Amino acid sequence: MMKKSIFTLVFVAIIGWVSAQTLQFEFNGQAFSNGERIVCTNLLEWGELQQDMQLRNLTNGPLDVMVEKEEVQIVEGTSNYFCWGSCYTPEVFISPRPVSMAAGELSGEGGLSFHHQIDPEFSGDPNNFIAGTSVVKYHAYPSGAEDQKVTIEVWFAYEAENVSEQVACSLGHAYPNPAASVVNFDYSVAAGANASVEVYNLVGQKVMSQQVNTTQSHMAISVADLTEGIYFCNLFVNGQAVKTEKFIVKK
Repeated sequence: MMKKSIFTLVFVAIIGWVSAQTLQFEFNGQAFSNGERIVCTNLLEWGELQQDMQLRNLTNGPLDVMVEKEEVQIVEGTSNYFCWGSCYTPEVFISPRPVSMAAGELSGEGGLSFHHQIDPEFSGDPNNFIAGTSVVKYHAYPSGAEDQKVTIEVWFAYEAENVSEQVACSLGHAYPNPAASVVNFDYSVAAGANASVEVYNLVGQKVMSQQVNTTQSHMAISVADLTEGIYFCNLFVNGQAVKTEKFIVKK
């Protein structure tokens, strides 16, 4: 009986060691859970969305780390690429070479980033617009150990100047702003649409969500449990991120 118990303990320890997470996505001191979804609305002047990220080596030894992208849903007229050590063209799905990381090391800012851009043939035509959400999963793993992947899912949310006309919706500015306990929004959404709002912090993590009543035109969102900082309220209509408004929580 004693031998069986010892064997069970050893077996459990081995399983725990094998399944231990070797890498972790982080940014600005915020750690992301494996498989977590974040929303990127950081639109640069030239029409490109950029999500900066970092990786931490959680092991006690050096690792050669690979990064891989997996396209889940791509808005027509857009493409994406990533940087890991070097920046690669949209056709590259797996980093051609690993980046070496020391034990416990956190990759430097700017070393890992995810990008989504409007294709030139679309951006150069004023009659074209980009609206909707592209979804890309990014995986990181030690070279030669794909079974140890950690994943983060990034939603690249585009909105265009005439998107509200295309989907018959609008989202007004937040008030009061800054807000201490409650933030308000006026909105309009076509009756029968499936609409919701999701609030994200500065690094793209969802902190709350709620359905939108299309028969009303005002909503109040409690921010009493949120820490001070900058947040983004995203309006989703029929699965598309169609409008984003920024607000500040200050107590």
